[in-house]
Formats: sequence, structure tokens, C-alpha cells
Amino acid sequence: MLNFIVTIDGPSSSGKSTLAKRLAKKLSILHIDSGSIYRAVTLYALQNNLLLNGKFLMKKLINILSMSSISLKENSNGIFKMHINNLDVENKIRGSKVSKHVSEIAKHKKIRDFVLKIQRDISKNKSIVMDGRDIGSFVFPDADVKFYIDSSIKTRSIRRFNQLKQFEKKLSIDEVKYDLLSRDKIDKNRKNSPLIIPENSLFINNDNRSIDDVLNIMLDHVKSIINKKVS
Repeated sequence: MLNFIVTIDGPSSSGKSTLAKRLAKKLSILHIDSGSIYRAVTLYALQNNLLLNGKFLMKKLINILSMSSISLKENSNGIFKMHINNLDVENKIRGSKVSKHVSEIAKHKKIRDFVLKIQRDISKNKSIVMDGRDIGSFVFPDADVKFYIDSSIKTRSIRRFNQLKQFEKKLSIDEVKYDLLSRDKIDKNRKNSPLIIPENSLFINNDNRSIDDVLNIMLDHVKSIINKKVS
């Protein structure tokens, strides 16, 4: 088997992206953060003033996206960065305003179809680790290896707060917790590709485990499955 696909799903700030990056590096394969694509779409909608009275103007957004370029491009260090119309937006997509609205954008079927094409096109003829919220259940239901990573809301809130506090000094941990719970509700209850534990996935709660401990569990699991498939 020349190429294989590893999927990592879980709620926001569960640590899945960090684990996905490190796992891909250990396996010497490509890491794709699918959440960054949804974040880029959300940023683009905000930049084009398509949020009106708390709701996005979806028809206008779909029309603008059809004439725009949203892509992951590899830099000189071999790291893939999110680009909108050839401009690097990797830092901009990580802000709290984008985080607050990304689940609202992601619940729309036409947006998910738009992102799905990008996800599958990037992954053609490659071995990849991709993380997100519907990767093992919908994007790659036949993936070779699947994981579901979870943490308590307390752990996730602290983790997300520590990520954001250097950029947003006035942000409180209670605000972060509220936003995470709101995103969970949308992600788990949306009609199109809700956040679920994918069939045949290995569930890992990382509340009381270090990143290295979880990474070793994941590496052993991947190697076990891949070795069986190639033997």
C-alpha cells in the first residue's frame, strides 16, 4: 500500500491539530488542517462585510467564493499555509472573531461541499493526516486509520485561552468557554455532517495525558494497522 489516510476528529481545542501535526511529522507524511479551510471562508465572509444582523449572507458568499481562490500552499520550510487569493492569511484566521463565527459558516451544505472538494483534491495520491470534525465520518469514511480526540470543557477552555491571550489582552476564560460550548452545540447538532465519533475510530481522552503519551498511543495504533494491511 503506497498511500494511506489517517483522520483525526474531535471538538474545538481538544488538541487534535497539535497531535495531527506531530503525528504527520513522525510518519513523514502531509498534515492537512481542514479547520483552517473553514476559517479562511469565515475570514473572507467577514472581510467582505457579509455578516448582517448576526447572520451571514450565504448566497452572496457562495457567489464570491466561486470567483475566488482559497488554498493551502507549501512554504519554503515545507509548511502548508492558508491563502486567500494568493495572500497568506494563516495568522488572521486564528483570531477570536473568526473562531466565534466559523461553526455558523460550516453548517451550510454548500460551504461544506466547497470545502470537501478542496480537501479531496489536496489529498489525491498522497499519504496524509487530516484533522477536523467530520473527516473520518464523511470526508474519508474509508480512511485507513481513524482517531477521535476529546478533552473536558475545562481543559479545552484553558488551552484555547492560552492560545489567544497573547493576541487579545481583554479576553476572559469565561468568554472562551462560552464560545466553545456554543461551537460544540452547533457542530454536534448541524444537519450536514455533524460532529460524531466515526465508526472504527480509536477514542482518546487527553485530559490526564501528555502530548507525548497520546502521540505514542497514536503512532503504535497507526503502525499496527498499516503493518497488517501491507503484510
